[in-house]
Amino acid sequence: MNWSQIFELIGKLATGIAALAGAWWAVVRWRKQDELFPRVNFEVSANFVGFHGDSVITELVAVLENKGQVPLKIRPFSFKVRGLGKEATLQKGSANVRGQLLFPTLLEEGDFVPASWDHSFVYPGVRTEYNFVIAIPKTVAFIRMQGDFQYLGRQDATHHAAKILAVPTNEALPTLATGDPMPAAKADGEGTAQQAPAPDGARSLALLGTAPRG
Repeated sequence: MNWSQIFELIGKLATGIAALAGAWWAVVRWRKQDELFPRVNFEVSANFVGFHGDSVITELVAVLENKGQVPLKIRPFSFKVRGLGKEATLQKGSANVRGQLLFPTLLEEGDFVPASWDHSFVYPGVRTEYNFVIAIPKTVAFIRMQGDFQYLGRQDATHHAAKILAVPTNEALPTLATGDPMPAAKADGEGTAQQAPAPDGARSLALLGTAPRG
């Protein structure tokens, strides 16, 4: 084997090694990006507390569980509740909702995250509950609740969840008499929500006693 052949062989080996190194780096980079991609379990629901006059006192609930490796930061975080009356005629919605059953009455819309907050966050492994209390007319038979949030700094990345619930009848819930005192607040550690301090104006509603999973 002459020097020309030796140099040719070395060149081929170097090219092969460089190709393998490039492929390895691409795999590492892909895995790193995949780890940073948000993994969120997002659910919405409602707790029907009781009757007050012609209304049903209702607690809207949104739950975010961060199953990823990095903190979840969101802003804004809104909700919308639409109703279907007991006497309403059933209609199909437009093509925008793929012809699903129409809930024609907008009952309430608002934000889980106050406008004064920079954003809200959920640390990896933590399950956080957001709440909002409204009054639903007794004439409503069903509600559709939807929650929507946007990943902070990513205007094109949004997430939403929705749920249909039947509004209970008088027999299913207690009646809250006018002038009754509000129930006493639960002590720390009983699952109540509190504001957790955080840097840079960020805030989170964290359930007390909820620890990150290993």
